[in-house]
Amino acid sequence: MGDGGGGSDANAGESVKLFVGQVPKSMTEAQLLAMFREVALVDEVNIIKDKLSKASRGCCFVICPSRQEADKAISACHNKRTLPGAASPLQVKYADGELERLEHKLFVGMLPKTVSEAEVSDLFSKYGNIRDLQILRGSQQTSKGCAFLKYETKDQAISAIEALNGKHRMEGSTVPLVVKWADTEKERQARRAQKAQSQSPNMQVSDSAHQASIFGAMPMGFIPPYNGYSYQAPGAFGLLQYPLPAMQNQPGFHNIVPAVNQGAALRGLQYPIAYPGGVIGHTPLTSAPGSVSPAPVNNSSSPNIKTSSTQVEGPPGANLFIYHIPQEFGDLELENAFQAFGRVLSTKVYVDKTTGASKCFGFVSYDSPAAAQSAIKMMNGFQLSGKKLKVQLKRDNKQR
Repeated sequence: MGDGGGGSDANAGESVKLFVGQVPKSMTEAQLLAMFREVALVDEVNIIKDKLSKASRGCCFVICPSRQEADKAISACHNKRTLPGAASPLQVKYADGELERLEHKLFVGMLPKTVSEAEVSDLFSKYGNIRDLQILRGSQQTSKGCAFLKYETKDQAISAIEALNGKHRMEGSTVPLVVKWADTEKERQARRAQKAQSQSPNMQVSDSAHQASIFGAMPMGFIPPYNGYSYQAPGAFGLLQYPLPAMQNQPGFHNIVPAVNQGAALRGLQYPIAYPGGVIGHTPLTSAPGSVSPAPVNNSSSPNIKTSSTQVEGPPGANLFIYHIPQEFGDLELENAFQAFGRVLSTKVYVDKTTGASKCFGFVSYDSPAAAQSAIKMMNGFQLSGKKLKVQLKRDNKQR
């Protein structure tokens, strides 16, 4: 492994993925590896192949042991070297999301509205050196209850996630912090596109579907480590929104990521995340929050609405009705507010069929009654965005 870090020790020893275009389709991975090793330290080359024919697509991924070595490869090859059989010089650049990943940027949610930058800094500086901290504020400079911060190293960020996510309550708050990797621009785009696709053709998309989440980050899936980097699809904590390709479990990455996963960046998380309910693994589900289509919406204000068969409900006693949900909340915001109490199987905020506006009620389904009871205990009566939540078990034929 190299010991460089692109002018900083922050990324020393952290694998970096490059995308390389204008590669002759006749070249092998061994040939490309030998070529790149002439100019930089390279751990691996993976040719991107057609799924059906297995033929090269004329491009590849190059894995370098550090950002410094990646910069050497870019400097020596990008637009400077034309390989035999290629029409144009090599195109060498950081793969999508890599530069953002190397910032080690975290999203922090469920902060007290009165919290100061100094208080957040004091808490998070226990786990590493904070390079940047920003509490998100509204038009009147009022806190939105969330923040972004950057650590110098990935290990520092992981330590903060493991120690604080779903475990630590700041003074002035009755719910634990949400601490996770901040999403990249690609992830935000993928989330917006997926959200739009999940809408019924006859249903207007609510405004909240086109807005960035007030919590600011896409929920994170856990993928087993592979040479210091890993591929992840957006989805709930420990739940994958899309089925992983078969190649995910193979030692080499020889197929290009499907289009639906293009927004999933390399997060590099190498440890499972501990929750009150235990450690969540990486087993994918066939359906997960944000990946299901909305249920047909009843014009009645009654919450007793039949959900579609694609939505996932938990066992008896694990499904909650939530009333007085803030108007700006969508499915993802609701999930973020309730994910700290257990494994969330699905969330749904109901919207008006005609206007697309939120009806301010919905449901959260857990995988266990214990998680639902914990959520009721902590969230029933909790004030969120100026509204006091009402949280109770979902019951058949129950009237509001």
